[in-house]
Amino acid sequence: MTKFFGIATLGVMALAGSANAFVPWNNPNGVGNFFTWSGGGSDNGLFGSPTLVGGDSFVFFPQNFRAQAANGGAAQVSDRLEVTLEAFQGFRFDQITITEIGDYGIFPPGSNGYVAANMAMFVTDLLNFRVASDNATFDANSGVTNWTLTGAVDLTLNPPDWTKVKLVINNNLIAIAGADGVAFIEKKITRGLIITVPTPGSLALLGLGGLVAARRRR
Repeated sequence: MTKFFGIATLGVMALAGSANAFVPWNNPNGVGNFFTWSGGGSDNGLFGSPTLVGGDSFVFFPQNFRAQAANGGAAQVSDRLEVTLEAFQGFRFDQITITEIGDYGIFPPGSNGYVAANMAMFVTDLLNFRVASDNATFDANSGVTNWTLTGAVDLTLNPPDWTKVKLVINNNLIAIAGADGVAFIEKKITRGLIITVPTPGSLALLGLGGLVAARRRR
């Protein structure tokens, strides 16, 4: 569920991962169908660099974003991604959805192992000083299979229009092995869908333009 709060709480969020050197994407700046992005990267580089698909989706194929533990041990791997998004003039951001996919394994069966993945996403309005957020968690204590997390923010619930935002994604993977076992969890894919739509004002202008053209044809 989308949560909204004021800019004053951002100081707490900014602390996450701030001790590490920032690793830019290979394509930190670029242009989508109806928005631009800039300053893309992550604290540890585990997300990798995205591919823009369909002009409105970032798809990442992380390498070595994996936590693994053995013989009663525990491991945690974390990274924090950020990028600034700006809608074209006459457009606004309506929704941002993040989906993450991976796999995990706990061996042998009944070994009391544990794995978890959690994601927190924050969308900061850089013009009106407000924040929308969502989070998701997966955990398991047995099995060998895939996992999925999805988080989404619906920006239409808190007007005025969101047109320039900073997207931050915090990710943690945790693996705890049983006394004589092995546990791992790995993230394989991250997909971010950025939905932009024309603002009501621009739609009105488009309609007016069509009306004028129709009158001229008469």
